[in-house]
Amino acid sequence: MKKLVISLLILSMVFTFTACGGGEIEETLKAFPEFEATDFEGNEVNNSIFEKYDVTVVNFWSNGCGSCIEEMPYLEELYQSLKDKNVNFIGVGVDSRDTEDNFVFAKEVISKKGVTYMNISPKFESSFKDDFITTITGYPYTVLVDKEGNIRGAGLTGVVEKQEENILSRIENMLTNN
Repeated sequence: MKKLVISLLILSMVFTFTACGGGEIEETLKAFPEFEATDFEGNEVNNSIFEKYDVTVVNFWSNGCGSCIEEMPYLEELYQSLKDKNVNFIGVGVDSRDTEDNFVFAKEVISKKGVTYMNISPKFESSFKDDFITTITGYPYTVLVDKEGNIRGAGLTGVVEKQEENILSRIENMLTNN
């Protein structure tokens, strides 16, 4: 496991330094893992959601992460400004299914923050949670996924607003080169 984490960190750094380029298509980091989840309205969601959009911004957040919750209105603004360009946003409440209280809390947060983009709750026991979510070292964590279901470029750890220029540039690059 330790070797895997170190390998992923090295690979991430390589792509971070090589993915930048004037108008070039970013390297595909890896396929977004297969997943099955439920949105907060009770609808089943899986990888087929990516096929509908040129770019999907996937933001992983935790109930206990104040920065994650505080950035939701900003993500909502970005979503509203980009949805006409066929860009989708999905929030992943990583611990929202751990307990019933967590689910209720997450649903209340989404409502209070005025979030209209889809938020999903991964199944408590799933390979998506065990093999992917548990490898995320900090929240919020954001990845860009293309319509083929590939994560493009390195993931972003931290508040998206502080990395706005980077993320908007990467989204525009993906839209231009699709």
